[in-house]
Amino acid sequence: MVVGKNKLFTWDYSEKSDILNIHKAGKKTEGSSELGDFTVDFDKEGNVVGIEIINASEFFDQSGISKEQLEHLKTAQLMVVQKKTYMLVWAVLVLPENIERKVLLPTPILSESVNAAVA
Repeated sequence: MVVGKNKLFTWDYSEKSDILNIHKAGKKTEGSSELGDFTVDFDKEGNVVGIEIINASEFFDQSGISKEQLEHLKTAQLMVVQKKTYMLVWAVLVLPENIERKVLLPTPILSESVNAAVA
């Protein structure tokens, strides 16, 4: 298992269960929304504070990131763009040899879903 933490995010990747978790450090989850292999966590204001990706190696393989690279992940964080009616979420991963990859996660979230998740 790979576990990491910096000032902004914590992350862990389990090779055995093939699950990647990325969470904003110090932020409490008040609600979640499951979207296929993705669970998005929200704070009480409806901001994205974390994500869990099941079958992570299969998903990231489509972006040219191998399971071996996930097993040696150096850092991970989320980048969120919030608009009036949706959010876009990227995983920003630093892989071995300091290769940075930004991958758009298939989680456009309508504002109604966000409000329902934290209600």
